[in-house]
Amino acid sequence: MDKPLISFVIVTYNQEKLVREAVESALAQTYSPLEVIISDDASKDRTFEVIRQTVAHYKGPHAVRLNRNDSNLGMGRHLNRVMELCAGELVIAQAGDDISVPERAEVTHQAWEKSGRRATSVFSSYTTIFINGEVQGVGGLRGDCADDRLCWPLVGSLFQFLSSSQPVVNGCAHAFSPELFRYFGPLKSDLEDLVLSFRTLAIGELLYVHRPLVKYRRHEHNMSFFVGWDDTRSFEHRERRLLWVNRQSVAAYDTMLSDIEVLCSNGRITSAERDSLVTEALRIRRYYAVELRMMESRDISTRFGVIFQTARQGHLRCALRCSVRVLPSRLYKALYLLRGQWRKWRNRPSSATTPVKIP
Repeated sequence: MDKPLISFVIVTYNQEKLVREAVESALAQTYSPLEVIISDDASKDRTFEVIRQTVAHYKGPHAVRLNRNDSNLGMGRHLNRVMELCAGELVIAQAGDDISVPERAEVTHQAWEKSGRRATSVFSSYTTIFINGEVQGVGGLRGDCADDRLCWPLVGSLFQFLSSSQPVVNGCAHAFSPELFRYFGPLKSDLEDLVLSFRTLAIGELLYVHRPLVKYRRHEHNMSFFVGWDDTRSFEHRERRLLWVNRQSVAAYDTMLSDIEVLCSNGRITSAERDSLVTEALRIRRYYAVELRMMESRDISTRFGVIFQTARQGHLRCALRCSVRVLPSRLYKALYLLRGQWRKWRNRPSSATTPVKIP
């Protein structure tokens, strides 16, 4: 059987100091046939210039294509654009500040073939590195760390996924089938890992590779990066992150609600199953939507009104969960920092504990 064409995609935005390593890691992939597509989301710095300089010297076997968006689209719409450029049967995605090991495409292909090409998402664990490249540790593990198998499927129901967002891929180390876009249509949220995991559980197989294939770079510009509990800056970062997460989560659940209708119209689920999934999706979406409205409003009376309306509609748990947002921002911040100090005190090492020297 001929080896399939794989698309190796790098999406970039304002990563001029880190993108060279990312591009070089794609060009160094041992798998062939491979097309490398590097797409920049209208960076304001020299990211695209660095990309062009890096690929200009490439003489290897991989086909290389560059794209630069005219305006900033955000991750979801940027990925939609990239999918229009891909010709591969499998798409391997990477951010412009991460680094893939040379065997990433090869190992991903091996795992995909082991699934009988049924897997519509293949993802691996990753090595976490700091901005300077120093290794922090291994993350994104699934199952038994002592398991010596290359890969295994992760199973979950759609209802379970809507409730818990599990099992979900590691977005930094994700490869997926274009069928997820052909069947359901374009993404409408920047939480692409969440939506594509749902789509995979709906029509395909979720496959985990038990090997770190990506060096995932953590730095203060990551949306997922948090500094210490006792750092005042952590509160401001947390609020910015939560505002973004709430907006994108609402959009993600709107996308999954549309996906549920596609599944029902194509006969993959019954009307009763659709109704159950829609009810659960709306329940979870409500939490994000209510907190988003609370965070976007600076008027206390408006926030009280949101809580009252939510409770009046019968969503008491949601109202109670979001009620702390009624507090003035300064008081809410003080309580957040106080909770952080309490957690540090609770988790402090006991003075009665005798250190054990491990040989």
